[in-house]
Amino acid sequence: PVDVRIIAATNRDLERALQQGRFREDLYYRLKVVTISLPPLHERLDDIPLLVDYFLARFAAELDMDNPGIVPEAVAELARYDWPGNVRELANTLQKALIFNRGAPVQVAEVAHAADGAMDPAAASQGTDPPTRQWIRQALSAGQTPNRFDAAMDQFASMLISEALSLTHGNRSRAAKLLGLSRPTLHSKIDKYRLKLKTVVEDESD
Repeated sequence: PVDVRIIAATNRDLERALQQGRFREDLYYRLKVVTISLPPLHERLDDIPLLVDYFLARFAAELDMDNPGIVPEAVAELARYDWPGNVRELANTLQKALIFNRGAPVQVAEVAHAADGAMDPAAASQGTDPPTRQWIRQALSAGQTPNRFDAAMDQFASMLISEALSLTHGNRSRAAKLLGLSRPTLHSKIDKYRLKLKTVVEDESD
């Protein structure tokens, strides 16, 4: 005798197919013992930062290269996309981005290029998305102020760190990896920019 367990997966509505006579009833009930429903990726976009970390680490190991990481803006761009090809499309996009990567953290333009033009080409081609350009112009047109450059850089750094913490659900270790910083450096910058503690949730399990 052979003792086997069968794990089957489908993206079809088998109950509807059964009602329409397009799926065998005996096979349906043989397979339907424990059912796990997994929503499509566009319905669980909060999972994207975790999936990005996983696939970058996996493909970097397969390609025998150091994991370059990814900038928060690129993760945000991935989270804005609908992913009709589901997790497989996300995996293929990140794998392609790594193949053409030159060692620096993956940028928005690399992500958009790897997605074969499915994402916003204007933001990718210019390297800076429209909201960022608008913020820069507002900062430059605010009139002459002392130390404008330092003040703008501090403000941008604060926004960048806040966004990284948001994308990682407050996990400082993962936020530091996204930013390419050591964890102590991130802690000091959180203190420097006086980021609200309620947006920073330490995950000791990481």
